[in-house]
Amino acid sequence: MKVLNHLGWQHYKSTQPELIITATLGRVRRVDRGEADVLTEQGELRAASDSQRTTVSAAPATGDWVEVVDDPDIGFRIGTIFPRYSAVTRRDPAEEEKGQVLVSNVDFVGITCSADRPANIAKVERFLILAQDSGATPLLLLTKVDQGVSEDWRQLQNEIRDVKIVHTSAHTGQGISEVRELVSENRSLVFLGESGVGKSTLVNELAGKIIQQTNEVRSRDSKGRHTTIARELVLLPSGGVLIDTPGIRGIGLWDAKEALNKVFSEITEVASQCRFSDCAHQSEPGCEIQEAIQRKEIGPQRLERYLRLMVELDEQEERLALQQRKSK
Repeated sequence: MKVLNHLGWQHYKSTQPELIITATLGRVRRVDRGEADVLTEQGELRAASDSQRTTVSAAPATGDWVEVVDDPDIGFRIGTIFPRYSAVTRRDPAEEEKGQVLVSNVDFVGITCSADRPANIAKVERFLILAQDSGATPLLLLTKVDQGVSEDWRQLQNEIRDVKIVHTSAHTGQGISEVRELVSENRSLVFLGESGVGKSTLVNELAGKIIQQTNEVRSRDSKGRHTTIARELVLLPSGGVLIDTPGIRGIGLWDAKEALNKVFSEITEVASQCRFSDCAHQSEPGCEIQEAIQRKEIGPQRLERYLRLMVELDEQEERLALQQRKSK
């Protein structure tokens, strides 16, 4: 079980004590259309995905623990997909009323941002909701800090509560050992972020060798090329697993109200004290949120972003409910 233990099997097994294995056990390294690369004790196997799978949770994702069956008709195929103890799920960009699992069975979700770009608080908040909703621990990894950390990034960090922030630099080595310690043996970390923020460079630094190819970013707008083309699992020599992902432009949330309230916990805590349970936090009498804004304990822009995200998720719920009623 040496290979599987390196992949985090002992940790996974502790979350699923009743698991029964009847075929070749492995962990999905990469998923392509209709096929997946699975790491097993016998080596890496290319396995077909079951064409009969129709639900989000039944489709294989990078990081899944699975059974691989040797089918006499088609060769290796993925049989059972074992339960996930965490899953990063976004709204499917191809089908708006459907979720898409990006990666599974990770312990940390590293929201990766570059200090050489302007801080986009709204986008970071969306990534944090995605991470919080996964069941894993969110991290904020700020790369390229050797080029300086601007005031807008410092302000953003002050607004983020209960999230570990690690400053990293591939040039100086800052923060690399701190991230490596988090991803000890039996633990998995996925990097999420836009293109060109340094996800693949971090993978290479942590691995101590070139695992993922990297490209220069464009100097005119600091945008990177899409170096990573698929979500891919990488084993660290020191133990632990990394999952690199392609750059994400749009972060569609999926069934994430609980995570939204956790990311904006300072708002939800104060809102619970409002006079009316259905307070819209605008001009209602007894609105504790407006009082907190006057005391400068909550920023009006942050409240606006929270309310906008809540409306987005409310509308999503209404569309799904309508869709379910029509299907009956």
